[in-house]
Amino acid sequence: MDNALMLGLQTQRVLQRRMDVAANNLANLSTNGFKADGLLLEEADQTTAHADDDPREIRFVRDIGIVHYMEQGPIEMTGNPLDVALEGDGFFMVQGPGGSTMYTRDGAFTLSGDGRLMTSDGHAVLSSGGAPIVLDPQGDTPSIGRDGAIRVAGVEAGRIGVASFAAPGALSKVGDNLWDASGQTPGEFGGVVLQGAIEGSNVRPVVELTRLMEISRAYQSAAKMVAGADELRQRAIQQLGR
Repeated sequence: MDNALMLGLQTQRVLQRRMDVAANNLANLSTNGFKADGLLLEEADQTTAHADDDPREIRFVRDIGIVHYMEQGPIEMTGNPLDVALEGDGFFMVQGPGGSTMYTRDGAFTLSGDGRLMTSDGHAVLSSGGAPIVLDPQGDTPSIGRDGAIRVAGVEAGRIGVASFAAPGALSKVGDNLWDASGQTPGEFGGVVLQGAIEGSNVRPVVELTRLMEISRAYQSAAKMVAGADELRQRAIQQLGR
């Protein structure tokens, strides 16, 4: 394949991936505890063969994965006693599919009809011991301490499980605003639990919109390069056919 055409197509592919990531960030601007993503890129070489048997190297950029930006999102005070936010690098422990332990930064909790503390997506919130937290749905309003301890009428009824990780950015997003530990061993949380508050998304809309506009312009340029290279190739084929 012609070098210019190959480079143009590869550039378009990377730009499309960057556009998808930026668009997903913007789509989650209002998602509690959402962490923005970026595309991890590297420069690569590829040897191409020429008619004179003189191999040449061309350089291009390719994507090699997703990077998560784990900066703290803004804290909004809601006054809802079941809303909980984390200050610091930590994750609420919740029950995932098949009873597995998953993690989230979304602390917009509710009580189910049978008194289980649940995430907004229907996952049971786990205690520090790994068991679902159950409260009396008809009982007094719970008080949640900065250490995650839940007290009802002055009596401790459980402690919200919060875990931290040595490399939080290496966790994997698995949908429903959940994270998988990806083989890491969870440690103790050294931050603060805030009752009546929610952590918002850390997506910066101005940055993402600016990025989308830059990507769009770059994509158009790459498309023109591909079209030009293809036109030259077609002309060469026609000339050879005469």
